[in-house]
Amino acid sequence: MACNHFKQFGVRESAKLEVAPVTKLGYEKMNETSELKQFCDDVLTEFQNNITDAVFCYLQSDKDLMRRYLALMRDFGRGKQTLNSQLAQAITREFGLKSTKRIKETPNSVLIESFSELEVK
Repeated sequence: MACNHFKQFGVRESAKLEVAPVTKLGYEKMNETSELKQFCDDVLTEFQNNITDAVFCYLQSDKDLMRRYLALMRDFGRGKQTLNSQLAQAITREFGLKSTKRIKETPNSVLIESFSELEVK
């Protein structure tokens, strides 16, 4: 399965983003600001929830990092579960996140079988 979060929304990876012009007719500045803030919040929440999967997708797509990941498993006898757990803990520390206790069972990365959704502490 490819690590393309756009696929879940039915968008081809190669698709160009085309945005229709937006007119302010019928919108008050307050509504526009509120809608923009809500949109930004929704995007960031979705990203936070799936950041673990995104990091593992990045890892598996980077040849050097993937080589190092496999070498750590081989050279130090660390299992995939241990390595993945350590990386997941590093993600939460680095970005100041905590688990929501909700588990996603269908990651895009082939390196993990599931992951916890995360949120700001």
